[in-house]
Amino acid sequence: MPTPRKPDAGTRERLLQAGLCLARDQGLKATTVRAVAERAGANLGTFVYHFRTREAFIEALIERLYGPMFQQLQLTADHGGDPLHALRSVLLQLVRWVVDNRAFIAHLVLDASAGEAAAQRFLRTLDQRHPVLLLALIRRAQAGGQLSAADPLHQMLFLMSTTAAPVMLFHLLGRRGVAPPALVEALSVFTTDIAQIECRLDWALRGLSGPSEKGRP
Repeated sequence: MPTPRKPDAGTRERLLQAGLCLARDQGLKATTVRAVAERAGANLGTFVYHFRTREAFIEALIERLYGPMFQQLQLTADHGGDPLHALRSVLLQLVRWVVDNRAFIAHLVLDASAGEAAAQRFLRTLDQRHPVLLLALIRRAQAGGQLSAADPLHQMLFLMSTTAAPVMLFHLLGRRGVAPPALVEALSVFTTDIAQIECRLDWALRGLSGPSEKGRP
């Protein structure tokens, strides 16, 4: 009996990398099976062998980008020691990922709103992903008196609005041309420079500090 052929991990990875390049440039809806195969130097049969369907490929593509980052966030949350320090570290890791992948994320959100099923399914599972880590860390910091007693979801919204949200807002405004170019350019350094984001995050955490943190410089 012939030995069954093992999947070629190298070809699978080339297909995923080709898909990531196409999705960043054109969006998920424009990432077709033929375009991915051509860019990866593979034939359509190889694509089907590894992923079977385009929808399964798009799901794998999203997880290929998001999964490693989420695993790192979990490690930081589990071994971060001091809850407030862990919360700060997780937020900075998350926002760095958002800055680096803002084009892909923008396409993902826009394509989900246009009916891309795999993107919609991913967004529907966000309540089981990084927000769970953030809420748990906020609750731990509140329990230790490091953050004020308030709705953890509201505090998470406030922290995300000062860090990751401006990255995507000004990326979309710049790409769509709906804001004055000079304004977008002037604000871009504050929305994508990690040092500036870190500064805003520290302002926000000081503002949310509980009684034991009031004297913190």
